[in-house]
Amino acid sequence: MKVRRGAIVAVAVFVSGAAVLGMEIAASRVMAPFFGNSLFVWGALIGVVLAGLSIGYWAGGSLADRWPRPGLLAAVMGLGALFVLAIPILDGPVLEAIVRWDPGPRLNPLLAAIVLFGPPSVVLAGVAPIAVRLWAISLATLGQTAGRLFAISTAGSIAGTFATAFWLIPEFGTDQLLGLAAAALFAAAALVALSERLVVLTALVAAGTALAGVAAVQLAPDTGGTIGAVQARNWSPLYRRAGFVKGQEPASTAGLRLLYAKDTRYHRLTVVEDSTERYLRFDNTYQSGMVRGRPFATAFAYADIFHLFRAYNPTAKKVLFIGLGGGSSPKRIWRDFPDVQIEAVELDPVVRDVAYRYFALPRDPRLKVTVDDGRHFLDRHDERWDAILIDAFFADAIPFHLFTNEFMELVRSRLNPGGLVMTNAIGSIAGPSSRLFRSLYRTYRSAFPTVLVHPTNLGRDESDTSIRNLILVATESPALSKPFLAERWQEVRARFPNAPDLRRRILDRHDRAISITGVPTLTDQYAPTDALLLIE
Repeated sequence: MKVRRGAIVAVAVFVSGAAVLGMEIAASRVMAPFFGNSLFVWGALIGVVLAGLSIGYWAGGSLADRWPRPGLLAAVMGLGALFVLAIPILDGPVLEAIVRWDPGPRLNPLLAAIVLFGPPSVVLAGVAPIAVRLWAISLATLGQTAGRLFAISTAGSIAGTFATAFWLIPEFGTDQLLGLAAAALFAAAALVALSERLVVLTALVAAGTALAGVAAVQLAPDTGGTIGAVQARNWSPLYRRAGFVKGQEPASTAGLRLLYAKDTRYHRLTVVEDSTERYLRFDNTYQSGMVRGRPFATAFAYADIFHLFRAYNPTAKKVLFIGLGGGSSPKRIWRDFPDVQIEAVELDPVVRDVAYRYFALPRDPRLKVTVDDGRHFLDRHDERWDAILIDAFFADAIPFHLFTNEFMELVRSRLNPGGLVMTNAIGSIAGPSSRLFRSLYRTYRSAFPTVLVHPTNLGRDESDTSIRNLILVATESPALSKPFLAERWQEVRARFPNAPDLRRRILDRHDRAISITGVPTLTDQYAPTDALLLIE
């Protein structure tokens, strides 16, 4: 009897450990559409789950000493399963309420994590100490029993982490995954109750298993419907402060039609559209846009500025894009400059597939797409380029390794003579929301003698404190004057009439001094991008 009980208790402990860590990994995807995937989100999740485990271990041990019965173990697991199953039901109302309240970029994810993920963490943490009390044969082997069960729980957590991150999230929707986790907990609880012939409790948790199974099926991702008003409009602090998305607000944020949704390895990815435009969305930010019926018309004003690589280097014919998104700039340059060879490097294979399927990215030998990390790609290839164009900026968390001094030196080593790098950033040139941009500017100046800035002006009386897309141009060549650059662009357009009229963008170039005091040069060892991005 002891052997059978020990095996069943071990299964229960393993499943509980797997559910806790699997829930924590999935929690990042629950929060991402509302608060992004920043350091603050992960800090809140890890801190809340650890706090829940601490409380749960203490409470579970106290309960086990008072009621050392197998029914307690089954009941606690069933309650934990209910809390996990409640997350997909409550997450929308809870997150939308916090967004409306908006207590700040740190408190937003912290409060959400406490409400949604604190209770299941506390309850499921109680499983291990209860199991120790039940499985302990004598005081002489109590330490061995405790060590063995906590090792089994940790093994379950490891398995839950790897399974969730490497397989379950890419294969299932986040809500569906949580439903499956609840079903597994209910099933383990039913096994405990059944082994002890607890008829009523067995019936209850078996019913819970069936309920969670049905819920998991019902919670499968749906690629149709609309996006709620709060979720669609919940941009990062930069976007909310600016009142636009990557340079241009969607015509309608509420009720956007959902065409496609998938949890990829890196994002909660969605494709949405309104009556005039289609958008690619990562977590809580819009990344690309396309005018419906006009696939080469860029929906976001900043995207056309990348064409200026041809004004700064008229002979440039070999271009590398780091960051594909919906392919707005690469496909427009492919069409407008038929003598240019383009390679785009995109980290997420789902993004590449979505760009082909929903954003009319051409399949052509002149426009090659490679799935890789941009820095890893440059590290592995000695090939040189006439222009390297970088569009990998998220508004709530940026891939810092693509913005450090070391990366800039790598980029510089991969440029042909006269080559240039152009990078899209979001922020302001001065004021409280300028810290990250000024740090990027300082970092670029540490690697290149010439660094210029093209703000995306949209006719909204922008000033240096306005938050907008800011295109950095870095090169070893001397800076060209704005009149000369505008005249050269006219010559480019005479050869390539499909190219956009960018004279206004050229004349809007910010040639005044930009302060770099009070902000660091970003390095691989020190790149506090999340803190610099924060608007207090």
